Amino acid sequence: MKAFLSLIAIAAVFSFASCQKVIDIDLNSKDPKIVIEGIVTDDTLTPQTIRITQSVNFSATNSFPAVTGAVVTLKDDAGDSMLLTETTPGYYQTSKMHGIPGRTYFLNVKTGGKTYTASSKMPLKVRFDSLKIEEFGFGANASKSIVPTFRDPAGTGNNYRFTLYDNEIVSTLLYLYDDMQVDGAINQRPLFSRDENMKFAVGDSVTVVMMCIDRPVYNYFFSLSQNSSGPNQSATPANPVTNIDGATLGYFTAQTVEVKKTFIK
Repeated sequence: MKAFLSLIAIAAVFSFASCQKVIDIDLNSKDPKIVIEGIVTDDTLTPQTIRITQSVNFSATNSFPAVTGAVVTLKDDAGDSMLLTETTPGYYQTSKMHGIPGRTYFLNVKTGGKTYTASSKMPLKVRFDSLKIEEFGFGANASKSIVPTFRDPAGTGNNYRFTLYDNEIVSTLLYLYDDMQVDGAINQRPLFSRDENMKFAVGDSVTVVMMCIDRPVYNYFFSLSQNSSGPNQSATPANPVTNIDGATLGYFTAQTVEVKKTFIK
């Protein structure tokens, strides 16, 4: 399972640090905005991928035009630098660099006469210990939850995101956790299957991707969850938040990735 599948996620309250910006969006704007979705991971088998598209009007089809011909560079705080190759329209990749926990990564995108920059620090990796399935309720009201187990390191500041798959179908829900309430302990918070696309029939394979992310990326997805029907739902939508400088949309994350798989019995 490629870590890049997590790019299926999309756009992002609190008062955030000065390195982030809140962007007001005119849903029917005729002036499209650049959307950057960038992921650096510690998975040595998956290329680092930056996707660049243009936004469309709210009433338009959910098909985002690719931005081609951009100059995309990744650097880290150890002095390594890599120019990415456009492998398919709008997708810029490199397999010659992989993320190392503890390092900070810097993104530079030049397109349309403008420059967009971002940075993200890859957290130290927290081990994904196990994955189990539990059932709540009875009969027609029964539902399943997927329970990832891991031990949070002592000391607040750890942030996690999970992506859930039933066979090859990805959940549209956002699963986000931090350690503000449960620090330095074993975590077994369930990923409830309240997604209409997730049937969880006997014999299905269930895959969970655990990502350790930095706080600005957590804030981005938390803000996004305020506009969704996920477990972090809010009644009042928040403007998307981005950690990309240049008045654009999207996010850039340097994250650790670990995958566990089990089957419905």
